[in-house]
Amino acid sequence: MSMENSLQGKSALVIGGTSGIGYSVAQALLQESVSVVVQGRTHSQQLEAFYSQGNAAVLMCDLADRTYLQELCRYAQATDILCIGYGPFLQKPLDTTTMEEWINTVYANLTLPGLLVSAALSGMKERKWGRILLFGGTETQIIRGFKTNPVYGAAKTGLMSLVRSISMGYAAYRITANAVCPGFTDSRLFSQADRTALAQKSPDGKLVTHAEITDAVLFLLKNSTYNGIIMPIDKGWTSFSL
Repeated sequence: MSMENSLQGKSALVIGGTSGIGYSVAQALLQESVSVVVQGRTHSQQLEAFYSQGNAAVLMCDLADRTYLQELCRYAQATDILCIGYGPFLQKPLDTTTMEEWINTVYANLTLPGLLVSAALSGMKERKWGRILLFGGTETQIIRGFKTNPVYGAAKTGLMSLVRSISMGYAAYRITANAVCPGFTDSRLFSQADRTALAQKSPDGKLVTHAEITDAVLFLLKNSTYNGIIMPIDKGWTSFSL
């Protein structure tokens, strides 16, 4: 197994990096002496500390506004490490999903990441080094059906296929692509009642923390041997639910 001790001196673009898991990943990369650009659309007190670090920058834009796409692709082409944590969730039965919801959900969770990956690969090939880290959804590492979130599940499952395609096609350029599929995550977006209910579904009765997910992300980014890995971070929920 080939383990790289440091990502020092590399550059990273973290999509969805101004809050939640993405912010945690961005902070961890900064601690590895990586130059980090984060994309987000919300200002927060957290960002003040982020701005104060010399090798960090913030790109504020709404990913639903496609006029930013060319600029984002330019950033992606110039980066060594691409992490995409953005992926809005849609919970709705198939028979009531509108055309707009189909288009927007698939664009956000599959088409947009794919476009950024294509841009990043062109630059990584030239530099002969690259790391791509994508995020799946709960249980989207396998082909299965979803009753309550079928469109989101289909898009994320497609994204996991993309990870395997990158790993097969670009390993010769020292480029790796991996993904993590977080389980029930401790998020401020949920009410306390929802967090309690989700924790009860977890095999150990606890939610997955941002730090636990970030540890897995760093492991995959540092380790050049692991390529095409789709890693559930769900405390055993995948095995429990099969």
